[in-house]
Amino acid sequence: MYISNYIVDNEKNLCELFKNIDSIFIENGLTVHSDRNTTKKIEFNGRFFAVKSFQSPNMLQRLAYANFRKPKAQRSLEFSEKLIEAGLHSPKPIGYIVKIKRIQVYQSYYISEFHEFEHDLVPVFKDFNTHLELVEQFIKTVARMHDFNIYHHDLTKRNVLINPAEEQVFSFIDNNRISFNRMSLKMRMESISKLTNNIAELHTLAKLYSKYSIYSPDSCIHFIEKGFEKSQRYKKIKNLLKGNEKGAFDVTPFSTRGKLR
Repeated sequence: MYISNYIVDNEKNLCELFKNIDSIFIENGLTVHSDRNTTKKIEFNGRFFAVKSFQSPNMLQRLAYANFRKPKAQRSLEFSEKLIEAGLHSPKPIGYIVKIKRIQVYQSYYISEFHEFEHDLVPVFKDFNTHLELVEQFIKTVARMHDFNIYHHDLTKRNVLINPAEEQVFSFIDNNRISFNRMSLKMRMESISKLTNNIAELHTLAKLYSKYSIYSPDSCIHFIEKGFEKSQRYKKIKNLLKGNEKGAFDVTPFSTRGKLR
């Protein structure tokens, strides 16, 4: 078995945490999220860390992550560092651990500092009109992210933490799926079209984005509708493949629903 560890330069005193990560993760900590992957809040040497254990990938992924593509834990650290370099907030990266056996990745962890944030974007969008000022502040932050040619492919309500008391209100997590490309308007609107299924709210997001970019409101609305339709088609196909047709969303084109501008 081969273990690939990386600890940022000023955190070498955490070697014991990395060395014993399996037992520490199983026996300690508070689970803060559990789905495909599990994230725990773990105390070590008087400090709190967010430790994310990635689900064991399928065989093709295990081979790819060991030989051709960077594992999710490594990408999480590197992409979080790039967000911070761009002046955006993400919990401070500490390191990652990747375990490789028989040229396959079978276990990986990403470790960052644990930050106490009040909540994520879910309650904000649940009462959208009441929190419109905060929504606008968030869209302004996302537009700045896009101006740095950063495309967060998992820009969902649960992947943005909020603490209004902090200087940087929004913190981005789950950063293993980020790409760095020149951002077209189509890509920009696809990025934020995953935030809500409400058509009126999508139009509001597009208009707010227009305020902090060079693009017209009508252009933003057009491409956010296209992005929404694309994401819903993807979800429907994914649900059908899983045999869960009931969970599929309405993918009726906007042109046949009527505009809500």
